Amino acid sequence: MATFGIPNGPWADRYHAAQSTMTTHFQHLYRFRPRARPTRAIFLTITAFFLVVVLLWRPSSQPTENYWLKYPSYRSSQDRPEALPIVHKGKPTFTRNDTLPGNLQKNNPSFHLIIPAKRKSSALCRMLTSAMILNYPPPTLINYGKKLSEGAKEYDHMKDRIASIYNFLDKTQHVHDNDLALILDGTDFFFQLPPDVLIQRFQNILKENNAKLAKKYGLVIVEKPSEQGAPETVQKYTQRVLFSASKECCPGLSRDAGCVAVPESSLPPDIYGWKTDSPSYRTLARPRWIKPGAVIGQVADLKAIYAEILRFIEQNRIPRGDSIALTYLFGRQEYVRELERRRASNPFMEWMYTMIGISEASNLTGLSPRLEAGRRYEHGIGVDYESRLFFNTWKSTRDVEWLRYRNITKTSFAQMLHNVPRERRLLLPDDLAPERVSNPFTQPIFGKNDPPLNPPINETLDALPHPGFYSWRKFPLLTNVHSASVPALICLDGNPSLRSTWWSMMWYHRWARALLRKYVRSPTGFEAAQSALLGGQEWWDLRGGRGGIWTEKGEWFDYSEVCVGYEKEVFHDGLGKWRQENGESDEPVYNQFGQLVKGKEGFSPS
Repeated sequence: MATFGIPNGPWADRYHAAQSTMTTHFQHLYRFRPRARPTRAIFLTITAFFLVVVLLWRPSSQPTENYWLKYPSYRSSQDRPEALPIVHKGKPTFTRNDTLPGNLQKNNPSFHLIIPAKRKSSALCRMLTSAMILNYPPPTLINYGKKLSEGAKEYDHMKDRIASIYNFLDKTQHVHDNDLALILDGTDFFFQLPPDVLIQRFQNILKENNAKLAKKYGLVIVEKPSEQGAPETVQKYTQRVLFSASKECCPGLSRDAGCVAVPESSLPPDIYGWKTDSPSYRTLARPRWIKPGAVIGQVADLKAIYAEILRFIEQNRIPRGDSIALTYLFGRQEYVRELERRRASNPFMEWMYTMIGISEASNLTGLSPRLEAGRRYEHGIGVDYESRLFFNTWKSTRDVEWLRYRNITKTSFAQMLHNVPRERRLLLPDDLAPERVSNPFTQPIFGKNDPPLNPPINETLDALPHPGFYSWRKFPLLTNVHSASVPALICLDGNPSLRSTWWSMMWYHRWARALLRKYVRSPTGFEAAQSALLGGQEWWDLRGGRGGIWTEKGEWFDYSEVCVGYEKEVFHDGLGKWRQENGESDEPVYNQFGQLVKGKEGFSPS
């Protein structure tokens, strides 16, 4: 009987023979199969990895140039702007019963507000009013009343403006290199926050950004002559000057380093959602490029920048030459910085950071700007990406809301309504807390021996809310919802449709006349002297003066000489002309030490 599945007869022998042969063959294969060696595999993998690392780490056989030395990166001033003692943070140390020193001397840098403006206008008066209400130093108007010859073109006006700003910084006796200056290139600005907030934010931004720059670019040892001491370790590149930011680069320079090589914005890459930075949605671009118009920095640094801008426009008679020059300056600064960063960086780490998408490298593709060895391209220029100092309305009017921070419901949903990813409740900035900044409705204290009040108190004209009932939390403050910043200064960028609307929404507009009268009615006795002793705001400008403006020639003009006739646009309260509301005469203005500072009468530039 045959077994199931196995043939009988002669086929059975063949089957068993084949089975035996195959079994023997598989036994041989199994006997000689290489065994797995995990230790050897791991060793070979590690060896290969280190060979790749060594090859990538190995420096180039060709010598590399030290760009930090090739293009000098010295500073215009050895002072650190972030450490300047501009704002006094101490408390008064004297009382009215104490005797003040008779030889008061200013021992801290001054703060200058510089505005080029040739003629009076409603825009200029709104700007001056907002600056005075917030207690900024008396502005210096550049070229006020100046007229160029007939036939002067746009280029001539631009060159005259830049040259006049530079000459004021460079040749004015009371302006020193270590002073701080805020230059506003135009009159389309509204001040929103006090000057001490602006200055402290400027210094805080420099501290934050310089810490990042030290990590990114590193330090360098600077050799000194033997008589000057031992070598000094310094930071390669620092930030010393801040300009406003724009969502667009200067037109016509899309392939220049000023548009390509500059750093990315510090705002998150999805701050406007998935369309952020898309070329098709320019209003959803992150502010990244430099914007002329508003700049703050030390006088020494600003002089160097304006000297370069002036040199460029003298050599190139082109429209918007100042904007182009500034874009060139910023672009070449960042181009040289990136060359030096790449020279000093680790090739393997660069490759690894690029692979995982966290590289800080700037884009230099296709760029070859003409650079001259020995010429300075480092100016410490930075940009206020987050609008903590300056907010520019160009393509950005939809980024803001007017928020009262006591309204928790609105501040909680503001970012959600603007489609901000990872939205959160917006909070009043810490520097606007009651213990950090004074209440604008607090009235000054006058002594019995102080001169008569000018203008005298009027219950109707000087009516202000009680400071206990109003604070910064209750004011409507323009807020950049995306960056969660309340800017100190608003630039309308020539947008006429916003001038009247936004002016009426400024927190002080309702009480503008009363607040301005409070400003010009400043103490001239003990408080002024004590403030001077402490280096306070009254001594930010040694020339003194309240309720008016200076020119670069040293002329003083009272507010009424510049702004009478614009009361409707400024106050919109129907109370008549400034200083003539009750038939009052426009009396001369004295500074806090009793000196007559009012200029010539009857000056009326058109």
